[in-house]
Amino acid sequence: MKPLLLAAAVSLLPFVHTTVAESLSIDSVILQTVGTTSNIPGSGDVNNTNTWSVGEVGRFTAVDGANTFGIIVSAANPTGSLTAGTDTLMVARTTNSQGLTDAGTISVYVRSIGRWSLDLNFAIFNATFTATENIDFTLTSLDIDFDQRYYTSTTSFSTNQTYASTNITAPPSVAGFNGFTATGNSSFSDARHAVTSKGLAQNSFNIRLSHDNVALYMFEFRDPSVLVPEPTTAALLLGAGILGFARRRRSRN
Repeated sequence: MKPLLLAAAVSLLPFVHTTVAESLSIDSVILQTVGTTSNIPGSGDVNNTNTWSVGEVGRFTAVDGANTFGIIVSAANPTGSLTAGTDTLMVARTTNSQGLTDAGTISVYVRSIGRWSLDLNFAIFNATFTATENIDFTLTSLDIDFDQRYYTSTTSFSTNQTYASTNITAPPSVAGFNGFTATGNSSFSDARHAVTSKGLAQNSFNIRLSHDNVALYMFEFRDPSVLVPEPTTAALLLGAGILGFARRRRSRN
């Protein structure tokens, strides 16, 4: 009798389908701020910024083996010197971002002088963009330079991981986010300036960008990253002004 009662109780629980995406790589461009051409003459180039509005600023397909997903990138909450409707933003598939030519990544370039911030959301869909998909999302931010601020939402990501001999430190805290900045300048291949974040199994992931000058951000979605080595192990600490990291491999159910 007890097993029957347990089975009945379990059957009432909601079922959430989660696709394990191991190595998500950008496959095609449907919409980006600089047009759909893949021949962009250097992502961190003033000529690649364009007028934009809050809301959708990029739409891409991405592949993970035989699986294809849709990714919609949306911008929100511009602050400070950054204003929607001006020629200041680029969200595009990478072609040449200061030496990075890996077309499986996305580059974001903000051209604004004076302290600014911008929120970005990555929403995951099926290949036809007709339904959302919950996936085990992995996001690696490359080339975080001096005072270039990067924040991951605590409701989107479970862990944030640094790499050996990291130069990542904590910027001013922002409620609801874990923050990262660096002690010097870098390049996309320098693991000391990279952060890999493990997303919760959902279909929407939020980050915040901030700086007081022009800034180029580069994002990879593979797990593990093919551009930087495996992260080191450290402790995860949450709290205002405290920066911590952890390594946790997700379960493969």
